[in-house]
Amino acid sequence: MARKRTKERPPYAKASGGFATRAVHAGEARHGVGGPVATPIVQTSTFTFESVEEMKRWAEGRSKADIYTRYGNPTLRVAEAKIAQLEGAEAALVTASGMAAISSTLLTLVGAGEEIIATRQLYGGTYRLMRDELPRLGIKVRHVEPDLNGVEPLVTPRTRVLYVESPTNPTLQIVDLSKAVALARRFGLTAVIDNTFATPVLQRPLEHGFDLVVHSATKYLGGHSDIIAGAVAGPRRLVERIRQTVINFGGTLGPGAGYLRLRGI
Repeated sequence: MARKRTKERPPYAKASGGFATRAVHAGEARHGVGGPVATPIVQTSTFTFESVEEMKRWAEGRSKADIYTRYGNPTLRVAEAKIAQLEGAEAALVTASGMAAISSTLLTLVGAGEEIIATRQLYGGTYRLMRDELPRLGIKVRHVEPDLNGVEPLVTPRTRVLYVESPTNPTLQIVDLSKAVALARRFGLTAVIDNTFATPVLQRPLEHGFDLVVHSATKYLGGHSDIIAGAVAGPRRLVERIRQTVINFGGTLGPGAGYLRLRGI
């Protein structure tokens, strides 16, 4: 039996307005050249500084000015604010694919010698990541059925994450979210869910107590089958750690796809 670990669940920001209002207006900034109604596509790799002093402030960590789109971009921040509002999260980030979101999340939370418990029914890309790539990095993945009855015997002192997908892609099996959260809390695990198929229109896992939500925005959040994108939403302290992993591994979404993501929502 693993030692019992406890953690506090951070409060989540309450979104203002109804769901449709948030889908349209959340994160939108009414400024820019000419005062555009639509969010502009800031199609640039790099940004200028107004002065050497401003650049120095950025280098010293005293400025949040944009410098390079892999680190951040105004178009992408609007998409991130919108996802955070729809999921009821403190923060969100967008990525170049759903797999970039999933892999960056897991690589942030779990290291060599540590373990993940995941439901067996998963999106094929996620399953292959867990079967082929994570073991090469010294990360062990143990699988359970969607009923989660087999979780307790698999927990060890090295287990860090309980990962579920509900509804599953493409078999549409359902996981009991409250049961998953109760198990994660009991054993001090970080609870992560892939909410791609339900979307925050139908299911908001953070309200059930999940720590993190991941998405393939290629699907319903994109809506037009013309982008590849992903997202992560949750407490700011975790999202910002995952953001650094995304930056380091190059999984940043491009501004053009970020705009199409906004249109899809």
